[in-house]
Amino acid sequence: MRLFVFLTLMALCGCRSKSALDAGAPAQAVSRDWLDGKLPSETGAPRPGGTLTVRVMSEPSCLNALEDACRDGWVLRMTRGLVVETLVEISADGSLKPGLAASWKDAADHRTTTFTLRTDATFSDGRNLTSNDVIATLDALMDVKRSTGSLRGEFAGLSKWKAVDEKTVELSWSTPSPFTLRALSHVPILSATQLAGDWTELARKPLGSGPYVIAAWERGQSLTLQKREGASAYLDRIVFRFVKDHTAAAALFERGEVDLMTAITPQLWRSLEGATWAQRDWNRIKSLDNSYSYIAWNEANPHFADVRVRRALAHLYDARLISRIVDLDLEVPTTCPYLQGSKLCDANVKPLPFSPGTARALLTDAGFVDSDGDGVLERDGKPLRFHFLLPSTQVRLSKLVPLLQEQMKPVGIDLDIEKVETSTLSSRVSKRDFDAVSRLWTEFDTEQDLFQMFHSSQIGTGANWVGFSNAEVDRLIEQVRAEFDADKRHALARQLHAKLYSEQPYLFMTSRQSLDAAKKTVHGLVPSVSWYDLRVVWVEH
Repeated sequence: MRLFVFLTLMALCGCRSKSALDAGAPAQAVSRDWLDGKLPSETGAPRPGGTLTVRVMSEPSCLNALEDACRDGWVLRMTRGLVVETLVEISADGSLKPGLAASWKDAADHRTTTFTLRTDATFSDGRNLTSNDVIATLDALMDVKRSTGSLRGEFAGLSKWKAVDEKTVELSWSTPSPFTLRALSHVPILSATQLAGDWTELARKPLGSGPYVIAAWERGQSLTLQKREGASAYLDRIVFRFVKDHTAAAALFERGEVDLMTAITPQLWRSLEGATWAQRDWNRIKSLDNSYSYIAWNEANPHFADVRVRRALAHLYDARLISRIVDLDLEVPTTCPYLQGSKLCDANVKPLPFSPGTARALLTDAGFVDSDGDGVLERDGKPLRFHFLLPSTQVRLSKLVPLLQEQMKPVGIDLDIEKVETSTLSSRVSKRDFDAVSRLWTEFDTEQDLFQMFHSSQIGTGANWVGFSNAEVDRLIEQVRAEFDADKRHALARQLHAKLYSEQPYLFMTSRQSLDAAKKTVHGLVPSVSWYDLRVVWVEH
């Protein structure tokens, strides 16, 4: 029995008791930086050419980042800055830098922003990128008939957009916000010609102005980018290899069939500390993302519309147990929807403690009783029973959700696990066809606008999939997004954080740390909230 348990755990982490690659290899001292996931300093000169193969844990259904169905973190990582470009970009330090816009000027009252486009920008079909393409992109984004509501929510204050000339664009804002310029780093500027055509082709192969083109997309296998002739990038090719199963990915990793291994599980990360082959051939990379894992409670379910129920559920989340058993202490507990440790988070907000007794008291106060003695609480004849959507390939949640199920059952809550494919889950969430679901929100910036997720106006049109509505939260969101003074804005954001945690539309669980590894032949990787800039990455070959 002990052997069976040991082999099962080894399979789950995608590791072996003794790797063939370690056979006969001498033990070597491991540096503190390697253990901490810090990359060594670069010393060599970049060399153009070669191929970088990247493991990707989920395959998107489409690549048009304007569309709601394609608003996936991996779509942005695989295309933004590589295939498509944006007017402005976010630097590794969080500052804005030019993208397709060589420069811009903001009016004193922040109601007009004028962009001057680069003169050398061309699409991969050879056509010059002009202001007409920018206007066509914004037309598509702001068209309420298009399924672009999630991204459109970031531009609620955009009132007019026009081309001044071939290389100049002017945007007007009815409600100026410090977030609007930064939000433009999320908008890929696409070809006006392609936007006017069949969006099915756009979803499969967007025509961009970046240094790479989509050379091939083998569904279920890989996406290959090929460098354009004369483009400003080092790598000839980038291959994103789709490997959902963590055990299969670990095997590819150990065999050296990928150059950049992403989304390493906590179990595999810990096992690498004793793997000579990993210490010899790979650099580990650990960095804190501006992201958080959460459980969303759909308030279309009358039970979850009651804040007492949501708070009771939060008291049944045993953060210490989950951190120790599921995350191996490699994720950072959080209560905050902003970047962990930033001035936007209120340090005085503490996690609600694990307390089944407090949960029972809250549910009793909310009118729940077990009138028929079946072990499940009811209110107005409706049992406190709900479905939890679980991605079928998600290792972390496959461990976490059963723990929640165990904690909730003695209190009288019946949690039913419903496993679905990732693509099905995304579709159901966007349609609000769920009771509860756990997701990861990732922001490729150091500061974000919470309007699209939590403002009541975004129910049914934006990313407020839980149907959360609170007048004070609406007011604070509006104040935050209108305040240009950073200190005042951060103070308002801290109030918003405290109110959101009190209301519990989401159960905020952890700030995620990226656990990656790169071969020692890969250079130029700089982890940031924007991921890696693969345009400056090069390989020894």
